[in-house]
Amino acid sequence: MTFDRKEVDAEFQKYVARGVANDWSAWADQFTEDALYVEHEMGTMHGREEIRAWIVATMGSVSGMSFPVEWYVIDGDRVIVYCWNVFDPLPGMTGEYKFAVAVVLHYAGHGLWSYEEDIYNAKETDTVLARFLEDAAAAGHASAAPPA
Repeated sequence: MTFDRKEVDAEFQKYVARGVANDWSAWADQFTEDALYVEHEMGTMHGREEIRAWIVATMGSVSGMSFPVEWYVIDGDRVIVYCWNVFDPLPGMTGEYKFAVAVVLHYAGHGLWSYEEDIYNAKETDTVLARFLEDAAAAGHASAAPPA
C-alpha cells in the first residue's frame, strides 16, 4: 500500500519529536502491535510492548542524550534516516561525543510504524562512550553513570 508522502513525513516528525521529548512510552505507541525492531547490538524486539519495555528501560538509564537528524529520505512507506546519537557534555567537559546511526523505518499507516532497524558501528560507539566517561571523570563527574 502506498501512503501520501505528507502523511509519512508528518508521522516521522512526530517520531522525532517524541524522542526529543524523551517520552519513550509515547514513542513506543507509534509502533504496530506486531512491529519488528532490529537493534544489531541489543537484540530484536517483537511487538509494541516488547519495544516499549526495552526502550523505556534503556533510555530511562540514560540522561543527557540527543538524537539530531542530519538528513532523511522518504520513499513510499520507507524512511531512511541518518542521525547522531550524542552524549551531551556535562559541566566542565568540552569534547564532542557522538556516533552516527542509520535508521530504516517502515510506515504502516494510521500513524504507526511496523519496522525499525538501527545500523551503526559498535566499535565507534564504545570508543565514544569510553572517551565521554574519561572526560566526565576528569571534569569531576567520577560518579557519572555510563549511558546505556
